Amino acid sequence: MPSLGESVTEATVGGWEVKVGETVSDGDWLGSVETDKVDMEIYAPVSGVVREIVVGEGETAKVGDVLAVIGPPDSSSRTGE
Repeated sequence: MPSLGESVTEATVGGWEVKVGETVSDGDWLGSVETDKVDMEIYAPVSGVVREIVVGEGETAKVGDVLAVIGPPDSSSRTGE
């Protein structure tokens, strides 16, 4: 989770606009986090596929925590498997 200001150390995930398995592009809106002082939209830092939502809606995370995992597009065309 990005820094939300000097005095803010944690926030609650207000909601997700993406689901696991969805493809996102760098800068796409993923969801939002909320505190008693500020609400902030969260954007994808990279392009790829949402692999995991680590912090669910209504759950609290600290600044610096991973909220979601975005990985490379599915490479199911592996050879030798």
